Amino acid sequence: MSVDLLTGIIGRTDHYNFHSHSQYCDGKATVAEIVEAACRNGFEAWGVSPHSPICIPSPCNMTKESVPEYLDEMYRLKGEYEGKMQLLTALEVDFLGRDFGPHIDYFQNLPLDYRIGSVHFVTNQDGVPLDCDGSAERFAHYLKDGYYGDLRYVVEKYFEQVLTMLELGGFELLGHFDKIIGNACTLDKTLEEQGWYEAFIRDVVKEAKYRGVVIEINTKAIETRGRFYPSQRWWPLLQQAGVTIAVNSDCHHPDLTDLGRSTALSLLKS
Repeated sequence: MSVDLLTGIIGRTDHYNFHSHSQYCDGKATVAEIVEAACRNGFEAWGVSPHSPICIPSPCNMTKESVPEYLDEMYRLKGEYEGKMQLLTALEVDFLGRDFGPHIDYFQNLPLDYRIGSVHFVTNQDGVPLDCDGSAERFAHYLKDGYYGDLRYVVEKYFEQVLTMLELGGFELLGHFDKIIGNACTLDKTLEEQGWYEAFIRDVVKEAKYRGVVIEINTKAIETRGRFYPSQRWWPLLQQAGVTIAVNSDCHHPDLTDLGRSTALSLLKS
């Protein structure tokens, strides 16, 4: 039913966004401030999706203790914006493995309108999950000291986790499914041209279509890194597969509610 909710919105308007962050995780404003900016900027539907609580230390994720407060705040805001903008309550749930991800009972039992499934942490050869998001400098440090310098291992393991997450399910929207390339390509610019890499992309698109999830085009990094996630080179695969595509700004600040979305939507339509 949640997938139908998202596809219905996408089918009737371009003025939506299903991926945004606030003070509950690593966002730069309160939920109320983000939502107010979205309404002011003409959005008809807006999803709030804090980084979920996780079972390992992380400064970017909300705490489990703050979830009831977040849900209460969203209930209040939904009432305040009724008739002005459709407000949706979500979480961006980190997948850490078969024992922790969107599929576990905790996330399934929360009263959410939908869940985003995302991979940010990649388990190293010693079984330790390391955050591969963030700066290229930190990624290079982790690669050297955490992954024994094996870049292909990191990229392969990332996509294996995305595919396992799709297999286990429990979410409606697949977040920035090739985001590992943002840091990995700073160390090897040829990665996206290699056959094994393209095979992973094709496998993800095929599995997402089979599982019936919406695939996100994430526009957050278009100004800072000059790319979308997934990369524009793979968009024809999404369209040929017939998956539902959502264009999301991954907004962390009230001034960035629509960052890159109009460009991505125009490119998709052309």
